[in-house]
Amino acid sequence: MMSHVLRTSFVSLGVGFLAELVSGWLSSHFLGNFFDGNLITILVALLAINAATMGIVLAKIRDLIDRSGGSEFFRMTRGQMLLSVKEQIGLIAFATSLLAIKSGSAMANVPNMPFVVNSVITGIFVYALIILYDTAKSVLIIVDYDG
Repeated sequence: MMSHVLRTSFVSLGVGFLAELVSGWLSSHFLGNFFDGNLITILVALLAINAATMGIVLAKIRDLIDRSGGSEFFRMTRGQMLLSVKEQIGLIAFATSLLAIKSGSAMANVPNMPFVVNSVITGIFVYALIILYDTAKSVLIIVDYDG
C-alpha cells in the first residue's frame, strides 16, 4: 500500500517537474496562475466526485456480495478507498500550505524556490487526477465482475 503511494508521489512530482520545465521554456505563467486561484477548489471537487463514486461502488459491491457471496474478493477494497480519501485530504492540506508559502515574501529570496514549489503544486494536481483515474477504474472492475 505504501509503495503504491510512494510510486504515485514520484510519478506525480516528475510530471509536475516536467510541466514546470515546459512552462518555463515557453515563458508561460498559465499553470502557476491557474493553480493559485483554483487548485483547492478543484481538489475539493475531485474529493466530492470520488466520495460519491465510492458510495455507488460500495453499494454495488454490497449488492453483489448479498446476491452471490464472495466478500473475500472485496476485502482490500474498503481499505484502498479509505486510503484514497486520506490521500485527497492530505493533498488539500499540503496544497493549501504550499500556496500560502508561495504567496509569502520569503519565497522571492530563495533561488529556484518558485520553480520547485510550482513543480510540487502541479504534482499535487497530477496526483489527484491519478486518484480520480483509480476510482473510475474501480467502477469498471465492478461492472465486469460476474461473481
